[in-house]
Amino acid sequence: MHYTQLFRSLREAKGLTLEALAVRARCHRNTVINVESGRPVKFKTISRLVQKMGYPADSADLKSIALLWLESASGIRFSRPEVAREATAALGRRQAAITAAADRLHEAVLAAHLTTEQIDLLAFAAAQPELMTILRQIRDLGERLRDVTLAAAGDDEDDDQELMVAED
Repeated sequence: MHYTQLFRSLREAKGLTLEALAVRARCHRNTVINVESGRPVKFKTISRLVQKMGYPADSADLKSIALLWLESASGIRFSRPEVAREATAALGRRQAAITAAADRLHEAVLAAHLTTEQIDLLAFAAAQPELMTILRQIRDLGERLRDVTLAAAGDDEDDDQELMVAED
């Protein structure tokens, strides 16, 4: 079954017309038509409409529509047990990686003795990809300048030795 079919059957089971659901959900009739015809819509829209039909947010009906919509949007058959197990395992691995990264970040923040203001600045910078690019470029420039300075300092020492040799 496709999510659009289940959506329509839920609407009809409540005795609602397209127009009546649209009025109840305070949306345009075309929004309901888009859902039922399978046009691309956000799941948030579908969820809101199903709840306006009178189905609770944690209902089995809404969960079924969510699964069917996800299958339709992704092309992955989550309703097959082996796919569901694989997806659950992948989500578990992702969550473990996120937890490990958060733990490493927490340890680094503690080790660096960062203030709340510094942490806020880091969080702001992390949420701004273009700012992160600029910061990386500044860091790279600083490293190149340091390398050039060290190389120049090494050249000065060689010049001093040459002068000393010439003075002897």
